[in-house]
Amino acid sequence: MKRGFNVLLILFVGMVILSCNKTKSYTDMLKAEGKAIDRLIDQEGLEILKRMPSDYKFKENEYVKLDNDVYLQIVDTGDGTRATQYSSHILCRFTANRFMLDTATYQNRYSNFGPNSNGTAPIEFIYGYTTVIPQSSTTDYQSVLEGFMSEGLQAGLEYVGNKGRVRLIVPFKRGSSYDQQYGYAVHFEDLEYKILE
Repeated sequence: MKRGFNVLLILFVGMVILSCNKTKSYTDMLKAEGKAIDRLIDQEGLEILKRMPSDYKFKENEYVKLDNDVYLQIVDTGDGTRATQYSSHILCRFTANRFMLDTATYQNRYSNFGPNSNGTAPIEFIYGYTTVIPQSSTTDYQSVLEGFMSEGLQAGLEYVGNKGRVRLIVPFKRGSSYDQQYGYAVHFEDLEYKILE
């Protein structure tokens, strides 16, 4: 009886050790993400600027790394109307890709722009909050798109106004709870903000 118990104990300890080894630590996830972002920068031939251009004009391959570690490229500064944090209602449309852990290969591509939008509405939120304002009717695809809502998605609002367009590379620590859980960085290839107020 004691021998059988010892065998079971050894098997249990072995299973615990094996299962712990399969889980990536936060540090491992950060390293994998850093590799993925570096590969994307290399593959796309991106140039990372040390500071924001004073006129907010970027060349096609230029991004700036913000203080919160989000990479930003301004495509269009919009019409000059600025959002007010914690009060402005924002609608946004985007095309986004999640990275596969330590590669620059995309896991999936999602969009609520034009013909790839699957009839979805823009994501609506109040600038400064990371929750979406629910739509009257929501499809499964719309729910997936709402899962991109994060601090990182809003990073461009500090620099552009109504109808402003940006491109972002958002590290998982500035991403949605889903991205934080799985260590996914997100590349917003195109993101447009519309201010309702």
